[in-house]
Amino acid sequence: MTYGIIVNIIYIPIISVMLEKDQFKMSCYKIMSFLTLIDIFALTVNSIITGYLSYQGAVYCTHPNLIYIAGMAGLGLWCCSCIIAMSLVTNRLLDLLFPALGAFLFDGNRTFLVLILPIIYGLYFVFFTPPIAFSSKFMTWFFDPLIFKGKSEEYANFPHFFNNILVVGVTGCLYMIFCCAFGAKLKNVDAGSSGSTAQKASTQIFFQSAMICAVNQVASVIYVSMNFIEVPFWLIVLGHVLWELGHGAPAFIYLKFNKTLRNGMLRKIGLKKSTVGVTNQPSGKVTNVSTIH
Repeated sequence: MTYGIIVNIIYIPIISVMLEKDQFKMSCYKIMSFLTLIDIFALTVNSIITGYLSYQGAVYCTHPNLIYIAGMAGLGLWCCSCIIAMSLVTNRLLDLLFPALGAFLFDGNRTFLVLILPIIYGLYFVFFTPPIAFSSKFMTWFFDPLIFKGKSEEYANFPHFFNNILVVGVTGCLYMIFCCAFGAKLKNVDAGSSGSTAQKASTQIFFQSAMICAVNQVASVIYVSMNFIEVPFWLIVLGHVLWELGHGAPAFIYLKFNKTLRNGMLRKIGLKKSTVGVTNQPSGKVTNVSTIH
């Protein structure tokens, strides 16, 4: 619960920076801001509500309405975020390799049209597939509400299996292709200081992509496994922790690797001065003035 509250508080200034005009005009920031919004709602379910239900020792019979609604939302938000993540890496990959196609699909308000797909995809899981149900015994969510023994197969959610194996797997492969393509592009940069900077940027982007994908991949496999076979308790807990990290880790990754978001957040909370250009009327000279927001 505490983790979800803290990360959601961190996300607020981050998303406000993403929504600034200079950032939001770029398609990648449109996608990232939507993904951040989904992450905030998802953390409300898998961290804050889960923490409350764990504290209450809840099972489906004690809190049926809350668990049913939160289970529907949590499942839909996870699957929606998977498609948004795929859209984001596709956007970056097209911008790198096929800029004309990327512009055709994502320029201007077209990005919002693309984002209709993950919304529809997430709503499909909310309304047309079995929801997940919370169990305080394991402090996580299962498709089987654990009311009747030997009926797990009746609650199986095969579209979720498809999402976790295929969609998340394809996204991971796209990230690897992006990193390789980006590295190949940087090889054309002249040696020297610029080459060193480019190499550093390549390493950071690869590390960022690898962390996001690794967390989502492992969480996906664990959640599929524990809903079909019996797994040890520690693995169940790990799966849930990784689910939380999948939605919360981007906040820390953005602050570590994205200078624009980091500086913007520090400016928003008053820990960094912003430089504003002021024109001197007689000479036309521009003077930098520091202001604190």
